[in-house]
Amino acid sequence: MKDDFAILVLSCDKYAHIWPAFFACFRKYFPECRWPVYLGSNELACSEPGVVTLLSGEDIDWSTSFLRILRQVPERRLFIILEDLLLASPMNASLFEQVIDFQRAEEARLIKYFRATKPDKPHQNPLFGMYDRGAPYRAVVVGFWDKACLESLLIPGENPWNFEILGSYRTSYSDGFYCLNDKLCDFANMIEKGKWYPEALAWAHREGLNVGESFRPTLRGRTRLISGLQILYYKVMLKVPWRRRLWLMNWLRKLLISY
Repeated sequence: MKDDFAILVLSCDKYAHIWPAFFACFRKYFPECRWPVYLGSNELACSEPGVVTLLSGEDIDWSTSFLRILRQVPERRLFIILEDLLLASPMNASLFEQVIDFQRAEEARLIKYFRATKPDKPHQNPLFGMYDRGAPYRAVVVGFWDKACLESLLIPGENPWNFEILGSYRTSYSDGFYCLNDKLCDFANMIEKGKWYPEALAWAHREGLNVGESFRPTLRGRTRLISGLQILYYKVMLKVPWRRRLWLMNWLRKLLISY
């Protein structure tokens, strides 16, 4: 196996309409890819050339399906991406290789390929930052994962949002969580809460992509406003140091909860 490494596109049957667009962008912007590429779904197989479909069977819940998919992957290390996160510019193939090398050398459990949450300290390799034990959102679905670690953090019955919060708590006594400081490439996030982002749809039209627009509604009106406010709130809160946020939440619990 090449580097004992593979790429897993995590999906489900409900998103099959976007698979052709995802892989059109993947082939266009990452022609240097030399690793096995898997697509995880429920009961529908993907017919894209060079892609191996891993089926979880009946979609009982998100984490159960994810575990069933992971147990079919022979490689130890994975680059995990979602099917609605389309490559929108050329992949930095040299940087991608460097991340794989770093992951192997440091026995990293997870390397995020974006800096949504600022790392707690620098690494001696300036390409990477490190997260301290106890930091929130250390565990996220997408990234360069050690498969055994990821499997140990997944608990049947959870959804992705549960996993990123509670899974992060479950990492509190482990080291090996990093983020990449440089950009691998641009991504187009197509879907939010089951609906198309209007800006992402406009981008797909410009790219000449058939994403299966008729399969789901577009984010509009009150729903779009609420989603925008939630994203804004999240970004503002991330600017507050996480230890201060944690202290404040614990203080509020003591103040408001009586036994």
